[in-house]
Order: sequence, then C-alpha cells, then structure tokens
Amino acid sequence: MSRKYEYNVLIVGAGTAGTYLGWSIAKLGHSVLIIEQDKRENVGKRLDVIHFESDRIKKAGLPSFKPGDPDCIEIRDQSTVVTPDLKTELKIRAFQTIVRLTPFLNKMYTILEKDGVIIEFSTKFKELVFENKKIVGIIVEKNREELKYNARIIVDASGTSAVIRTSLPQDYGMETFKLGPNDVMHVLLQYIKWSELEKPHPISDTGYNWWLLWFGPSYEKEGAILGVGQPGSYENARLAREDFLNRIELPSYEVTKEEQGFTPYRRPPYSLVADGFLCIGDAAAITYPFSGHGVTATWMLCMIATEVIDKALQTPGYISRDLLWDINARYFKDQGAKFAMLFTQLSGILNFNEKEWGYFIKKGLIYKTGEDDEIPEPNKEYEEEMTLGELLKFIGKLLWGIIKRKLSFKHIKNLISANGLAGKIKKHYEHYPDNTDNFIEWVEKAQQLWNKKKSAVKKLDTVTIEYHKK
Repeated sequence: MSRKYEYNVLIVGAGTAGTYLGWSIAKLGHSVLIIEQDKRENVGKRLDVIHFESDRIKKAGLPSFKPGDPDCIEIRDQSTVVTPDLKTELKIRAFQTIVRLTPFLNKMYTILEKDGVIIEFSTKFKELVFENKKIVGIIVEKNREELKYNARIIVDASGTSAVIRTSLPQDYGMETFKLGPNDVMHVLLQYIKWSELEKPHPISDTGYNWWLLWFGPSYEKEGAILGVGQPGSYENARLAREDFLNRIELPSYEVTKEEQGFTPYRRPPYSLVADGFLCIGDAAAITYPFSGHGVTATWMLCMIATEVIDKALQTPGYISRDLLWDINARYFKDQGAKFAMLFTQLSGILNFNEKEWGYFIKKGLIYKTGEDDEIPEPNKEYEEEMTLGELLKFIGKLLWGIIKRKLSFKHIKNLISANGLAGKIKKHYEHYPDNTDNFIEWVEKAQQLWNKKKSAVKKLDTVTIEYHKK
C-alpha cells in the first residue's frame, strides 16, 4: 500500500486520554494531530472536579501539581469510609490529587502545542477512510466544511461514545459494542455549600460505600461535592442518594451546581488494536472497577502504547494489527488481568446486605485494618496479596461472622464462588496470546468464563439495583 500520510498518529478526542497519548508520542519526534469536537474553552466542562491517583501522576511523568494553582484544589493522603449504620468511621490511606479538569486540560494543551502536537478544536469526526479494506484516515467536519486527514495510526479517545470503534466494520477484528444503560455507572454530582459551618458535617473525601456515595472536596472551602453512582439509570443514582439522605442527619446546605455523566462499567474489548487502529480510555472501557476512575489507569495503558507505537512507526509500510499487538499482550497480562479479576469479584461483594457490608468494613475485610496505629492503605497495584497468616485471619473473620450471624452462609458461598471465578479469569488474561495466532481460541475461552459471572442485586428502601454480569 503506497500512500503519503500527513500525520503519524491521529487521535480523536482531546480529553485526558487523548492529550496524554498525543504528548507522549510527540515527545519521541512523531507527528501528531488531535481533533476535538468541542470548543477549546468547553473541553472538560461536563465534570469540573476529578481525582487522580498521586503515584500514577509521577509514573506518567506529568508536570507536578501545586495546591492553589488553577488546576489543583488539594493533594491529600487520607480518606474516610463510613459503615452503613453511620456509626463507624475508618481512616484509610488514599493518595489523591484533586484536580479541576478544564484548567488541567488547558495547561496540557499549551504543553502539547509547544512539543509539536497540532490540536484542532470544533472538529467533528464523520467517517473513516479505507483503502484495500484497511484504515488510512478519517473525514471530519469543521466550520461546515469536510476535510480529510491521512495518518498511519488512528486512535479512538472519544470517550464513552467510542465514535470510531463503534463505526468499524463488523469483520475488522474489533468489538463494536455500544455502552448500554447497564454498561455504565450513572454519576450525579451536587456541588453544595454548607449553610451552618459551625455544625458537624462529613469531612472532605468521605465515602459511604454501601450507597456508592461520597462527599468530595470542592473548589469552595465551605463547600463539598455530594456524588453518587449507580448502574442502570440516573434515576437509580438519584434514588440511592435519596435513601442515604433519608438515613443521615446533615446540617442545611445549598446546592449551587449539578453535573451528571457516566463511566464504563463492563469489561474492555478483547483487543484494543486493529489494522491502523487503537482505542484507549472510556472508548475502551478502561476503568478501575471499584471506583470507576479511569484517567490514571489509561495513562498506564498509554505508556505501553507509546513504546509499541514508536517502534511500529520506525517500520516502513502499513501499521498492521500485528505491529500493534504487543499493546494488547503487555496491557492485558498485567493491569488488564487485575481489573478483570476485580470486576468479577464485585459480583460476590455487591450481594452482601447492609449489615454484612458494615461487618466487612469494621473487620478490615475490604480495607486492611493496619497494625497498631498504622492507617490501612488499599493496594496500589489493584490486587490483594496475603501472607498465609493474613489469609488465615481473613478466613477466621468470615467464619466468626457466620457464627455470630453477621454474615449469611449463602452470601459467603457466593463470594467464594466469585473469587474462584475471578482467579480463573485473571489467570486466563495473564496468558493473553503474544501474537494473533491463538487469539480466536483465547477469546472463546474468555467468553466461556465471563458467561459464568453472575449478577449482583442490592436492595435499598427506595430502589432495587442490579449489577449485571457482563
């Protein structure tokens, strides 16, 4: 295939995923174009305040954040988790950088442009351009004019809409599913201002995991963000919030702003690459299963992708799926395998009722209780590694919970079953094929395992919510 390419890499979407990948590739000397359908000043305004894992910021090589700067509210090292009866609080280590998204992205745009990245705003993807049934470019619309750009690699970083991945031909070697209501966590955010500051209220970064609800830091010192997320619909999220508010006594407050959005809640495509193509971020359903955070998880994927793409671009000719395949192998054998395991474990954990959930938090079965005065810290590598002693203590606490009727045998049985399946799925992903030769057989086995994953159901006073099995 002989063709003059205007860019080495063309990325659709100038959010956190697309900007980071474009910056990483451009620093290696490759030409990069990013197109974004929103105006420059509007990018990121759907959600104002977001959390980044601080250690992942350092690993990604991003410029450091400083509280007080326009894009950084604060950097914190602790969070609070509260039991469903609202009587017990547990402090945990959580190294979080609280960021305002639009100022952060605009800071990144300036950095990208200095490093040679071209960013076209108010530019909408229309369709892919094929030659000999392989992607060679895209057609976009800008100022009511259609333009065509050719590139060696097209990257879908368009978010949950996944406009490129979902428009690929069915036989292109890429899953083209669209995210349905049960494939996402619907998130509602209320920016609140406490009316009576002298009265006690939840401190910043307090989580009420039974409701998947939290009070997060806001840009106003006397304010907070009341957030909640649930699958199925925004109505489910609203009713879960209503259930919580019916249970807790809060001082009066004023809602100054409301936002809504959703984040993927399903497994990613079995392959992230195809001929001349890569998908990342929400377009690839890359999110941390227990929290829905996806930004820093995608940066870890982008670090792999940058190395593989750099090597592929030094190869003459068309960038085939084979040349990009190592992105799949390296990602799914590590972080992808861990996320698949955690997503499966959720089907066992989410079935526990309110009393059982409280027991799990109090006894350190979800978060380690720590030794002496040590504050427990969730495992940064997304998997819980236990010594034999810790495992025996864990089992002992489960048995004691059953004896004292704090836990039901049925739900413990479901948890053990989910954990067993999670281990099998993780092991299968750790044996992700190193090339395309055995990929079809690998997918067939993966699908058999995923089909065994069961739904989980949570019953609140206001709503019953199903966490689906896919």
